[in-house]
Amino acid sequence: MDKGALRLIERSNIGHLVEVRLPREVRAPRASRTADGGAKLRPGTNLDEVDFLRTRALRQSIHDREGGLCFYCLRRTPARSHCLDHVAPAVDGGRNSYRNLVSCCMECNGQKRAQAAPDFLRWLYREGRLSQGDLSARLRAVDALAAGKLRPQVLSEEDGGSGRGEKRCPSAQILPPLRNVLKA
Repeated sequence: MDKGALRLIERSNIGHLVEVRLPREVRAPRASRTADGGAKLRPGTNLDEVDFLRTRALRQSIHDREGGLCFYCLRRTPARSHCLDHVAPAVDGGRNSYRNLVSCCMECNGQKRAQAAPDFLRWLYREGRLSQGDLSARLRAVDALAAGKLRPQVLSEEDGGSGRGEKRCPSAQILPPLRNVLKA
């Protein structure tokens, strides 16, 4: 997909539907793409305009931001069973911005479907899967996300490091600021 030979049409828990492009339909590689799959963005890039579903590294930055927890039910989510969800559903015009994507467990993703995140969080509370305090914190997190306060860590080309073997978003750096945002 990064090279343009495939186009993702639909993504689901049971598989992906892709379109295979003919060689004459594949665009020439862009000079702005990096060797690590697009984890680096040019300095001055407006994060609000970046499609975070575009590359694996950008999708991983959303998972890293959540620190291994489901954004909705707060359960620990193993890397093999987490997925990305649109807070404002894509069918209602939700974009692929970091302000609209969260990492969640497959169970919450399947149950949420096309609901808005606040409605789904209230449903989790009524089902007894969230406490009153957790519900309040999650609703504040949705507001903080929409306000752009929960930015994922994305390296720019001028940042140091090779991007290999080093964690860009250690949970010790992400979780304390997240707690501070949620308490405010």
